[in-house]
Amino acid sequence: MSSEQRPTAVIIDDSRAVQLGLPLMAPAIEFIAAFETVESFMQSGTRADLVVLDLRLTAAVDTSVVQGPAAIRRLAQAGYAVCIYSDERRRFLLAQCIAAGAMGLVHKSDRESDVEQMLLSVTRGEVVITQALTGLAELLDHGGGLPDLTDRQREVLRGRARGEKWSVIAKRLFITEGVAREHMAAVTAKFAKYLQAASPADIEQQLGIGPDDSYTL
Repeated sequence: MSSEQRPTAVIIDDSRAVQLGLPLMAPAIEFIAAFETVESFMQSGTRADLVVLDLRLTAAVDTSVVQGPAAIRRLAQAGYAVCIYSDERRRFLLAQCIAAGAMGLVHKSDRESDVEQMLLSVTRGEVVITQALTGLAELLDHGGGLPDLTDRQREVLRGRARGEKWSVIAKRLFITEGVAREHMAAVTAKFAKYLQAASPADIEQQLGIGPDDSYTL
């Protein structure tokens, strides 16, 4: 892809509003097709730089329709970069999405400008996580699950986990916002690598899943 070309993407979401609205929210990306199920997308043979996937598909009342982490795993194994676009907030289910191979997690309630930038980050091979998972990354680090983080990366992670803006973190650490983002990108990449290599039991033990936590949709 040349610097003048827009990255390409497909949408897998049975909401017509999302299929029509997302391209308007992210004009820097060329949305080439939309599908209601993973099966119909895979059968089409369409190739794209990014697959934007909803975790819940209405068609999934049919148990033969793959969704959730199973859908992510299937797409990732086929070589697609997957970004979840959902209103799901349960952090352990979101962690399972990263473990299954998702490169990004974007909420449908996020600001338009943020959505476009996060999707573009995924097309560049970066890992994008939600605020909830930033908190989990900090928890995992406290438990010894991310031993190779640098001191500066931990400082940036701590700030983001507490909801600090990039400008506040940069001023406090005497660095630029761009450098702060680079540190956080390194953290999320290491966090994703841990989730993708760990067993479900490892994740449960390190992250302290309680009785009300769930992996199911």
